[in-house]
Amino acid sequence: MVLLLKKLFRSNILYSCTFRFSTTTIIHSKTVPKSHSIVVDYLLSRLGFSPEKAAWASKHLNHLKSLEKAETVLYFLKSYGFDESQIKKLVSLYPQALCCDVERTLKPKFEGLQGLGFSGQELAHLILSNHMVLRCNFERNVRPKIEFWRGILGSVELLCKLFKAKQWLLNASLELRVLPNLALLREVGVPDERITLIVQRHPRLVFQKPDYLKALAKKIEGMGIPHESSMFVWALSILMKITMTRFHAKLEFMKSLGWSEVDFLSAFQKNPIFLTVSETMMKKKIDFLVNEAGCKLSKLARDPRLLMFSLDKRLVPRHHVMQVLKSKGLYNGNFSLGYIMSYSEKKFVKKYLISHEEKVPELLDWYIANSKGGAHSNSGLKQKEK
Repeated sequence: MVLLLKKLFRSNILYSCTFRFSTTTIIHSKTVPKSHSIVVDYLLSRLGFSPEKAAWASKHLNHLKSLEKAETVLYFLKSYGFDESQIKKLVSLYPQALCCDVERTLKPKFEGLQGLGFSGQELAHLILSNHMVLRCNFERNVRPKIEFWRGILGSVELLCKLFKAKQWLLNASLELRVLPNLALLREVGVPDERITLIVQRHPRLVFQKPDYLKALAKKIEGMGIPHESSMFVWALSILMKITMTRFHAKLEFMKSLGWSEVDFLSAFQKNPIFLTVSETMMKKKIDFLVNEAGCKLSKLARDPRLLMFSLDKRLVPRHHVMQVLKSKGLYNGNFSLGYIMSYSEKKFVKKYLISHEEKVPELLDWYIANSKGGAHSNSGLKQKEK
């Protein structure tokens, strides 16, 4: 027997088997800690967690001595409209929720949120996107912030959308940046309705260092955009995202395409968002608008909206439609590219395609096929008008 064992060790057979067994044991012990096996089994069977997720979550529940409290929490969440998938998501984000005392911790917070206007799925979505409300002191931290942002936005619906999109919002301090920045915006003349838009669309603006925001506002006014202009907010947002080095690089690029510095600043004053268009796409759009559509460069500086429209989905298809109508004698005189491109899809299709469908029946079908992304809505319009 001894000689047989020696031969097995020499041939590495027994060593290999022993190593594989040990490795499997180690891996299993890391994935499912023995001391947490009750919790892990609960997460696997009750909530449908994967073994890896259950092992991770169990590390936050090592002090859970029984599953009675966890069951009470699940029952409580269901009573407030949480479905199975939402409960699973909450526990996967915040496993400690299963340890919360329902009567002393969860119930007062849920009732407080209901008192602030959240109910049903709005309440569930708020907690799923901002589970910090379960961790923080409700009266000192959560309630004041929700009341503040609701006062800015004016409705719980808008608040839910904002909190869902910007999950960091409830974690941020109001006193250090938000309140000073809002005071600065009001001081320079930005009306409250525009401040609401800032919070909705560019919330990071009000979380900048106050000195930085003040310097940026001064710089934008020096570029010819007054604080009361509707473009002021957009200019703030754009210059917050790009450095001044990048701003000047854009200037030099546009000059290489034929603009003067005056043209560039004029376009920036009218629509600073054009700076977000990539240089490759900008070159293609200007080439089409100038060489194909006959638009002058100076016109683009005065109406930079044209540079914001999609080349393939709007500029090219609509220009083609107008050229066909002119060639058929169905549209007399010159048309303004700015107006044509600014029409809503519904209005453009109705005015220039459906109204001429009997004389140019193939044009609407061509437009539907070539204005990518608009085919479904155009077809619906066609059927509705008929």
